[in-house]
Amino acid sequence: MKPIFKKVESNSEEAFVARIDQFSQFYNKWHFHPELELTHIVKGRGTRFVGDNIEFFQEGDLILVGSNLPHVWKNQNEESELAVAQVIQFLPAFIGDELLRKVEFRNIQNLLARSAYGLKIEGATKVQSLEYLDLLFNASSPLDRLMMLVKMLDLLGSSTELNPMSKSLFSVKADKQHTDRLNQVIDFTISNFAAKIVLEDVASMSNMSVSNFCKYFKARMKKTYVQYLTEVRIGMSCKMLIDDKLSVHQIAYESGFINISNFNRAFRLIKQMTPLHYRKRYLLN
Repeated sequence: MKPIFKKVESNSEEAFVARIDQFSQFYNKWHFHPELELTHIVKGRGTRFVGDNIEFFQEGDLILVGSNLPHVWKNQNEESELAVAQVIQFLPAFIGDELLRKVEFRNIQNLLARSAYGLKIEGATKVQSLEYLDLLFNASSPLDRLMMLVKMLDLLGSSTELNPMSKSLFSVKADKQHTDRLNQVIDFTISNFAAKIVLEDVASMSNMSVSNFCKYFKARMKKTYVQYLTEVRIGMSCKMLIDDKLSVHQIAYESGFINISNFNRAFRLIKQMTPLHYRKRYLLN
């Protein structure tokens, strides 16, 4: 899936962007930008795409997306509800290249390199980072906000509680034709994941033969379309498991799997645990 280049609106006099997003839907096109993006989900749940990683997201998640790493948040809350997120966006050299190379900023240098795969922040590091975020958003001066950001990034750069998300690095190039084509494929897949999806239909939507579409998709996504579809279905099933309203058998069919055995096998392969284990782990939290 080819991402869209998205220009981040910012005040040129400020070192970084800090905002609170409140929408019924977050920006829901697969996109990238040179700024790193730290997102704290205050309210909302859905499916998150970062590079080649597809996962369910929920309130409390704290994610750092690296520079030019494609990503999208597809929230699934009710239309009457607002999804809310605290968002920080900053360029790699937000404090200047020369200063960033100094030994005092070694942890931040390390963080910038690690962020290329996307990072999920967990444990005590997340708790302390959220405290810094609150201080940042409540700070009375631009300098105080900058100091809070630097302290938080220094903390993250020294932490062992940051889990990489994408398994491969993505190179991105802006190309409107490919962008439109692949956004159409992802929108179709997410909208129809529970139904029977025929590869010939997806290829036809892209005005390609099946063979050419499969090569095209794998070259850009580093995986086959069938693998991608399976990951989308598993990502969607995670939300249903956490909602705890349907049985695992019902969720298997609602996620587009033809039988419970295929669902269990695919779930274990992608999540390294059974659906029941996944449900119990989240319900205990």
